[in-house]
Amino acid sequence: MTSDGYAVPLLANVGSGKDARAAAVAGAEGIGLLRTEFCFLGRDSEPGVEEQVQAYGTVFEAFPGRKVVIRTLDAGADKPLPFLTDASEPNPALGVRGYRTDRTSPGVLERQLEAIAIAAGAHEADVWVMAPMIATAAEAADFAVMCTGAGLAIPGVMIEVPAAAVMAQSILSRVRFASSAPMTSRSTPWRRTGSWAPWPP
Repeated sequence: MTSDGYAVPLLANVGSGKDARAAAVAGAEGIGLLRTEFCFLGRDSEPGVEEQVQAYGTVFEAFPGRKVVIRTLDAGADKPLPFLTDASEPNPALGVRGYRTDRTSPGVLERQLEAIAIAAGAHEADVWVMAPMIATAAEAADFAVMCTGAGLAIPGVMIEVPAAAVMAQSILSRVRFASSAPMTSRSTPWRRTGSWAPWPP
């Protein structure tokens, strides 16, 4: 509670069902960031929809009726996946990672959203979904359409690259919410990647 009476919810940052249960026991009021990489890291192939449903469900069940913000897969850079990302690209931090992998490996994001929607439907958590590495309003709109198609009502984005910060008003007109990553936005160089020019930095 702030001095002027505004209640600030205590939301946890988790990366597994075990983390979520521990956060609930500790008194967290919801999940502010569920990092879904725990389903994908250390694997040579994409986990199936049912496996993902079970994994996300272990988080959702820990917070019935509470807000759970889930970030779609943010592979690449320090989290490379052999079936999804190119570890040899010159600037992986601003390259093909997060939402951008849907263009190089279509279907992975769509199946993940399907799994999130099924898991959400089986539990009572208030599920919000956001995409990392969105840089334009068109990308935000595309992600919102994908969420709607999967049956997910609250799409959002992460504002973590300089282009998104500059275009935040336009991007936010396409989605329901945004999560800011100020350290990333401030420290990332204002340049294109050498290997993936279609995206602004």
